[in-house]
Amino acid sequence: MKTRLTIMTGILLSLFLFSGCQSESTPEDLQEDVKEIKRLEKQSENIENKEDAFELMRSLNQSMKSIRDKILEMDIKYRTASESEKKEMERKFEQSNAEIDESLKVISENIEPYKEDEKVSKMLDILNEIMISK
Repeated sequence: MKTRLTIMTGILLSLFLFSGCQSESTPEDLQEDVKEIKRLEKQSENIENKEDAFELMRSLNQSMKSIRDKILEMDIKYRTASESEKKEMERKFEQSNAEIDESLKVISENIEPYKEDEKVSKMLDILNEIMISK
């Protein structure tokens, strides 16, 4: 599980830095998704069974898709931004990324007892696919 978390973090970071799309998203747009990930982190503290773990992972997958898409959209703006705008975007991105990583670590620890369940395992696989796609 630690390996998956490390891989997911690395892939997330690479998506943040090297992706491309053509929209006008900003790092501030990520704050709503960060709030959602933090909400899922809190929810993960109350997992009582494998169904709760499955539902949490399904929600996490949706949130990570949203984050990935926004990051892809941010890239074009970053490429055309001034140096001061780039520095501000990088600062906000790093802050968001750190918060997401922290939450993913807690969620990972909280679902550990359920990762062998087939449905939860499939959700973890889907999460990994989300992280490496595009």
